[in-house]
Amino acid sequence: MASELRVNTLKDAAGNNSIATSFVAGGSAKAWAFTTDNVITDSLNTSSSTDNDTGWYTITLSSAMGNANFSVTTSVNENNNYIVGNRGRATTSYDIRIKNTSATGVDANTGSAAHGDLA
Repeated sequence: MASELRVNTLKDAAGNNSIATSFVAGGSAKAWAFTTDNVITDSLNTSSSTDNDTGWYTITLSSAMGNANFSVTTSVNENNNYIVGNRGRATTSYDIRIKNTSATGVDANTGSAAHGDLA
């Protein structure tokens, strides 16, 4: 049988540093993915990655966001001068674009996270 824990506030072991559970739930990433040249190698709440073009990936979410107004943070995990960003969002996916300093698309290892409300 599943159990349920209902609390309003979390505190550290000493009883200090309290935080409301609504803040924890609202501020946590709802999805994240680490991709190696478009292949998801580790993730949360992601079902697939699509290679649209060189340096352009779409990450598909397992559980939809409440709307398309969520935040996506991305990073490139390589020792190069790449520019990485988010170009599009839908309730069930987001795009990652990677370019070099000459504005040419490049494939690279990336990390990304989505913050917002789930549907």
